[in-house]
Amino acid sequence: MVTLSLVDKKNNRLFIHKDMEPVTLEHSVEIILTPQFYTFIRENLDVRFNYQAKQIAASLFDDYLDNTEDTQYHVDKCGTQWCFFAYNIEEIDRFLESVGIEKHRVSKIYFAQQLNSELESPILLSEKNILKTIDETVAIVPLRLMDPDLEYKSLNLSELKLNSGVTMGGSLNSFISLKETIVLSSLFVILGTLFFVEGNRIKSSISSDNNTLNQLLDENPKYTATVYRNSILDKYRPIDKVERAKRQSIKDISKLLSAKSELINLHIEKDKIAANIKTSDKTISQQVNSHAKTKMFKTSSNGLDVKVEKKL
Repeated sequence: MVTLSLVDKKNNRLFIHKDMEPVTLEHSVEIILTPQFYTFIRENLDVRFNYQAKQIAASLFDDYLDNTEDTQYHVDKCGTQWCFFAYNIEEIDRFLESVGIEKHRVSKIYFAQQLNSELESPILLSEKNILKTIDETVAIVPLRLMDPDLEYKSLNLSELKLNSGVTMGGSLNSFISLKETIVLSSLFVILGTLFFVEGNRIKSSISSDNNTLNQLLDENPKYTATVYRNSILDKYRPIDKVERAKRQSIKDISKLLSAKSELINLHIEKDKIAANIKTSDKTISQQVNSHAKTKMFKTSSNGLDVKVEKKL
């Protein structure tokens, strides 16, 4: 049995293969799956984003996997191509448990294919197998097939740069990668902070307005009476309604004007608004009439002059 202690900081990554010895962990590790635990495909696809590629991942593995129901997929950009990985997280979890690795100890999962450039020279994986890149694809090769005099490379996993890892909990067919999850989480934290700050600002503003209102009510005690305030509202509500109607009607009249329709005069009374519009030809006159009627104006025409009118 191999023991990885907390003191041994450099041993924070492990190759996972079916001939590995059981281990005892006292800290979190990143695991690198060998091809025994995943199926790999490289494809040229006319897609731009990772999530678009992942949406079609399952269909790419139809001819390679007998059962895809329990399969998860990971997609990574490989130069101008897309690299697809199919794996079963439950199978991996069972194997890790069998060699003494608890699920909560695994901080990230990587794939040996991501080290294809580092494995051009083979490394010893176990007493039975080696790990080597063949035609740009990382593969496990039986040791008995290799030249007995071949020298094997020593690979320091802790010094290698690995990107695009997945997590045990985040690998259940999620269309969002670990990197995207971190970005989204950061955005949510920022938005949450902004909402908190804005909420406090609004709360402070409301508190200030309430203080001002209370001060005014203290200076004018009669306004504290509900009946008195309602009588003021009843008095000014109709006026507010008429004034709003005037502004809206003026806005509607302005939309009837153009380079071929000119406002001659505008007449606003207490309960009525009217306007005379001179048009350039009969077609424009008809258009002004038609548009005015849709805004509930009464219209009348005298040649190329159009009169629109509305009660407020």
